[in-house]
Amino acid sequence: MLALQALCVYEAVGDAFAADLNDFLRDGLVLEDLEIEQPPPAELLAFARTLVDGAWARRPGYDDLLSRTVTHWRIGRMPPVDRNVLRLGLFELLDQREAAPAIIINEAVELARRFGDKDSPAFVNGVLDAIRRACEPGAPQAGTPATGEAGPAPAADTEAPRPAPAE
Repeated sequence: MLALQALCVYEAVGDAFAADLNDFLRDGLVLEDLEIEQPPPAELLAFARTLVDGAWARRPGYDDLLSRTVTHWRIGRMPPVDRNVLRLGLFELLDQREAAPAIIINEAVELARRFGDKDSPAFVNGVLDAIRRACEPGAPQAGTPATGEAGPAPAADTEAPRPAPAE
């Protein structure tokens, strides 16, 4: 939750937010709104920082992968929450690999359920699952998203459902 909030602020403010990230992660009002104990455990702060830094640094590659996965849907037209939940999920799924893909996808769906709109959970689930399947051994791969290059593109029949465009 904390990492998602920070990533959304990063997207709104830009790279200048890097100087304020530590303060944001410890902000009493933010922690209270997210119902996180204060002071937050050091492990939570370190994990949130890893997620935010990793997802933000790799977002160009992730956005390219998302563009190829969710055809006919521009990244900029996705609701910001969905876009950033997907980026966090991709970082954990493709670069962290510390948890099972099903757990990572489930956590992303729960974030989408809590902070997104009614279509967000199904959308996030469909996109991350399509990418997970495309990354399985034997699936065609065109590069590595972690390096910012183009990654695997799921087959056309694995496209996730698209929410209505946000106006």
